[in-house]
Amino acid sequence: MNQNYTSNGLNNPIYIPNQSTYPPYMNIPGYSNLNSNNSSNNNGTNTQINPQYAENLFSRNPGKKVTVYFSYPDSIEWRDRVFTGTILASGRDYLLLKNDLNQAVLLWLVYINYAVFDGDISY
Repeated sequence: MNQNYTSNGLNNPIYIPNQSTYPPYMNIPGYSNLNSNNSSNNNGTNTQINPQYAENLFSRNPGKKVTVYFSYPDSIEWRDRVFTGTILASGRDYLLLKNDLNQAVLLWLVYINYAVFDGDISY
């Protein structure tokens, strides 16, 4: 047996510790605490807001003008890119924009850093 591997897996290159997709702190304004049943303010009205994901924001705002910032860490030529256009469609992991040259641009959301919308959005 190889001596580099231990029973707890710390030296195992295949070992991946359990990681949550939720942040470790849950008292973020606008983010609902998944462990609490209901939160309410002094008036007794519910102030809980569900978390919003990029895919939901894009799909709720078709036809809106947006500038999205992407980073491609494995590419030297495409390290950081900015795309501006009108949202045509979006899915769980992609965004389809129509740019100023009337081209449809398909973007994979795994590389997105942030987006800036022109005007108000629906969320």
